[in-house]
Amino acid sequence: MTTVNDIPGQKLVSKLAQALKGEKALQPPEWAPFAKTAAHREKAPEQPDWWYHRAASVLRKLYLRGPLGTERLARLYSGAVDRGSKPNRSHPGSRKVLRLLMQQLETAELVERSSKGRCVAPRGQALLNNTAHALRPEIDAAYERLERY
Repeated sequence: MTTVNDIPGQKLVSKLAQALKGEKALQPPEWAPFAKTAAHREKAPEQPDWWYHRAASVLRKLYLRGPLGTERLARLYSGAVDRGSKPNRSHPGSRKVLRLLMQQLETAELVERSSKGRCVAPRGQALLNNTAHALRPEIDAAYERLERY
């Protein structure tokens, strides 16, 4: 059986974001088109469906890294903040966005709470594994094309 570990993350997140658009519990808030995803960003995301991509990415990270809270997830989405002539420093991602996404994923029964944070629920694990299994022929075909050259 194909799992999330067997598929490149970018392809899996794109396909998973399409699947999450059908979830009624996952809806971007009214402020989403104007919000930055972190303080170190200069602008809001340009993709109109960035909320679903971030939700898919969060779901994948929860699957791979076990129970996580907003603080550890914010560190995973961190980046360098420009401090002018001073050296850059790392700044975490937006915890508000991550907290709201995890609450919505929990409402959709894809994520559940544990004592150490939130982890993937059986329904979320099945969605991830089924998406990875559906992508497997496409990935195998791409590797086969590479082996020819």
